[in-house]
Amino acid sequence: MFSIKNVATKFAFRGASNALKAAKPMMMFAPAAQRSFADYSAIQNGADKLVKALNKEITYEQENYSQLEDIDTFLNESGFAFAETDAGVGMTLTKTVGDKTIEVCFDARQPLPEEEGQEEGQEAEEEQGMSENYCDFTIFVSNGDGSRGLVVEATSMDTEINFNSVMVTEDLATQRNTHRFERQMKMYAGPDFSTLDERIQTSVTEYLEGFGVNEHLAAFVECMSLDKDQRLYMNWLADLHDFTAE
Repeated sequence: MFSIKNVATKFAFRGASNALKAAKPMMMFAPAAQRSFADYSAIQNGADKLVKALNKEITYEQENYSQLEDIDTFLNESGFAFAETDAGVGMTLTKTVGDKTIEVCFDARQPLPEEEGQEEGQEAEEEQGMSENYCDFTIFVSNGDGSRGLVVEATSMDTEINFNSVMVTEDLATQRNTHRFERQMKMYAGPDFSTLDERIQTSVTEYLEGFGVNEHLAAFVECMSLDKDQRLYMNWLADLHDFTAE
């Protein structure tokens, strides 16, 4: 249905080529001509170099970016409607089943940085459970008028979904506008899901699977969270280029 693909982009570490030098004490009676608080030629020279570097980066990103496959297939087969804003990091998947509406909310995220010796340590990382394919998301299940419902915090890794908590609320609108960290700190969001009776865990999982919360949805949010970040990064490059080139 929807397959995982490695859509992370390799980000180069940009470090200053010159080490910081200790500031020298100013001459007490330095000539006024040597005191400069702005240097237009230096600004222009820096801008020219930045524009050149940005042109190179933009070209590289455009040549190596390809839109995710199977997006339309997943949406058509799952019945979810996908929504996002061009400049925002948030995305949603929404569907109505009977008298209930489910909304899956997740954000763009940057890929994990590549470190030296990553290939050699790949097996060790896998043993530790680390993966590039993961995503945190929040599930809202509302009743007919949308006033009350469930708030489910979940994490997906390699299409395997782990539920963290299930909250019952009489004011779903407020919870939609509350960040999950703030929600967990200021109110009771439910017990740690892993501590619940196994029968309750299994039943909650089956209940949410009925709405389409499964491995196909997990693959979608994992990949789309990285893809969205990549598109935002490319837009940022273009905006920075346009401003600097003015």
